[in-house]
Amino acid sequence: MRKFVVNLCCLLTFLLLLVLKVYAADSMNIDWSRPNFVSSTFPISNYDQSKPESAFGAVYARNISVRVIGSNVVAVNAYKIQTVQADPGAGPFRDVSQTHAVDFDRNGYSDIVAVTYGGMLVVKRNTMPNIGTLDFQDVTSYVIGNSSYSYIAGDGTMVVDDFNNDGKLDLFLYNAKYQAAFINDVITPKPTIQDKGKNIAITRINKDSKFLTNWTVSAMASYDFDKDGYKDIIYADMSGRIWFWKNDPTRGNSRFFDTSKITLLFSDPDIGTTASNGGAVLDIGDLNGDGVPDIVAGNTDKRGIFIYYGELVNNEIKYNPTKKVAIVNLDGDLGTEASVDITIPNSKSPKYLPSFGPTIVKVTDLDRDGKPDIFVGTDAWRQGKNFGGSIYLFKGTSRDTTGKPKFTSLELVKGSYSSENKPPYDFDAGAIGDLDNDGIPDFVAADGNHSGNFYKVITKTVQQYVTEPGILLSDYLTNLVNFKLPDGTITRGIPRSVLQYYFVYAIEVEVSFTNDGSGKFEIRYSKGAIKDPTIIDPKNFPLMLDPNKIDPNTKEWLPMDPKPVPFNGSFKARVVLSTPSPDPQILIVLYPDNQNTAPHLKSVVYRIWTKPATVEIKGFRWLKSTW
Repeated sequence: MRKFVVNLCCLLTFLLLLVLKVYAADSMNIDWSRPNFVSSTFPISNYDQSKPESAFGAVYARNISVRVIGSNVVAVNAYKIQTVQADPGAGPFRDVSQTHAVDFDRNGYSDIVAVTYGGMLVVKRNTMPNIGTLDFQDVTSYVIGNSSYSYIAGDGTMVVDDFNNDGKLDLFLYNAKYQAAFINDVITPKPTIQDKGKNIAITRINKDSKFLTNWTVSAMASYDFDKDGYKDIIYADMSGRIWFWKNDPTRGNSRFFDTSKITLLFSDPDIGTTASNGGAVLDIGDLNGDGVPDIVAGNTDKRGIFIYYGELVNNEIKYNPTKKVAIVNLDGDLGTEASVDITIPNSKSPKYLPSFGPTIVKVTDLDRDGKPDIFVGTDAWRQGKNFGGSIYLFKGTSRDTTGKPKFTSLELVKGSYSSENKPPYDFDAGAIGDLDNDGIPDFVAADGNHSGNFYKVITKTVQQYVTEPGILLSDYLTNLVNFKLPDGTITRGIPRSVLQYYFVYAIEVEVSFTNDGSGKFEIRYSKGAIKDPTIIDPKNFPLMLDPNKIDPNTKEWLPMDPKPVPFNGSFKARVVLSTPSPDPQILIVLYPDNQNTAPHLKSVVYRIWTKPATVEIKGFRWLKSTW
């Protein structure tokens, strides 16, 4: 028996050496001019304004901002933050029920896509680059209707994203009459009934009487939940149920109209109401940096704001409402995840307010420090006090040992009673975007159904760079490259249902910079998923190889040196992995020369070479897909 075990070990060792020899031979024979998959050239133009790093295919950033310099969208080290300031503005949001920030004219100043209570779609241009002060001017408007529906009301909730992967923004609206509208290419005017018939689909969707948002709130967020390359919708109905609303690309403009593809994720009465009116509010983001989306939610009729951390269970995203944690408790006092900083005058608990009825919840990283921040705007009517218009910022200030953030509660706008004649005194719509092109997200909240006025929360910066290294962490490369589906459609990301055939074994990253700043950069890699990017020290990850830096003895490529910026042309870094991986990630690290100048990353392209997975991962269940 012992002799058999020894022989078996020798055989396994021989096979392992043979496999390693095969991979070594492969690395010498890679045709670097013929990758299996290539990404689009980043940055993309229609990125999520609340997560600006997504413009460069990144899922995490620290000390990095995204701005427009000249005609280029660039990633650059962040400016130093001076203060966060809330100022009122007058007039341009009358009748507006929903807003979304997008830089449609690509000048670095976020504009607004708005839906009105009367059923109009309005595109509002940010006037700051023209007149020097923040205001919004209508540039496009059309009725949300078609040959079957003359119009539908614009209350309820909406979400904006590129849902059909054509590079243009689309809009999905679900109103308080169970009516759903999908608008293809929402920015482009639609002056004729033919234009509307081609681009606007409307239907009635009613899973049950409580599958509804019977108020005006932010109750939807977009996320590719099933990893098929198409953005889906996460929706909170008024009863406190959270739904996965699948995007079915085979149905064109009716992609969200199949009720059989709306799946319950979980239910929690603490974010629901039994009243005839009201609505739950939510936003999503990876708050603890584990690569799984988390949900922040509340309800207009209750004071609580809760975090539901997502977990991967058999490769499916699950939420357990019994494990939720509170930023604000149901009684309005701060929960376990938030606290008051007594050294900050406006750090307060909202418990002292007459009411605290959230209608807007938005997650972003306000100061680009790698920790999430959460804006909350409130309503004046749902809690019987006629008091509202409060804006609170729950600023991420630290993390516990598991990576979960802790927040400091900051009151930016106290709010007021309706009788005080201090409009706006409640908020219907809110959006995150870079309103002043300093690379730092700002927040705008509007009182659409009364005064039409708004508050702009501007993050003031000084024109000096944070001199600590800036880090951009890419999404898994298999989520970034373009993939051709069987029907010929090109989608971003290799679907999880076929990923086992396309594990990554070689990578090339090509970057270019503008001549606007100076400093150095590095490109590093992680063979597998980084579980907690919040504790990243770049030096713990290997440098990619420089094809122009060759060992004179072995003739092998050597790790790249920190490269100075600016330089002419582009730079390519490469690496061959020892074994194929489904989820490698890239770190681009930017080092400013000093506080007055920093590298301006202009473009990134990712290329990968793939092979089928050669091992069975115990307990790993591949997602099924019908394409």
